[in-house]
Amino acid sequence: MVSRRSDRHEGAEHAQEPVAALVEQLMTALRDQASRGLMLHGAVAERFGLNFTDLKCLDLLRSEQELTAGRIAAATGLSTSAVTTVLDRLERRGFVERRRAPEDRRKVVVVPTGRHDAEMQHLFAGFGEEVAAILGDYDADRLAFFLEITRRLDAAAREATVRLTEGGRA
Repeated sequence: MVSRRSDRHEGAEHAQEPVAALVEQLMTALRDQASRGLMLHGAVAERFGLNFTDLKCLDLLRSEQELTAGRIAAATGLSTSAVTTVLDRLERRGFVERRRAPEDRRKVVVVPTGRHDAEMQHLFAGFGEEVAAILGDYDADRLAFFLEITRRLDAAAREATVRLTEGGRA
């Protein structure tokens, strides 16, 4: 079980620390959390005979309509040939289907089949409950603040991915 402290205690505890020290600690904690998230998703992917990249590409399908191989390449920074390989694996394992777009038969869209949704949800259920319990310890204002930070960090990661794939630095 994850132990939790009250918001008041944590806020008072850190109020005296310089902002730069807190930023450094938070960046370390975020890096650690990202690494643990990668390991969790890697373990789930392995259960389905996939790799981490396959699972993350599959994640894109849940939030975008008419996703194409080109769009996946742009969103992930993968080459189009790498995306084709990912889609081949996902299709062989029954996660996706490639279909012609009705409005433009030249265009191929990738559509999730939903065949493994229940099993996937079952694997993540325990962790999802723990995350919901942790987040439930905070009031609406703190959750909205955390959501804003998370969205901004996500946007920064997207931009860094684009810069890296264009030959720059993150």
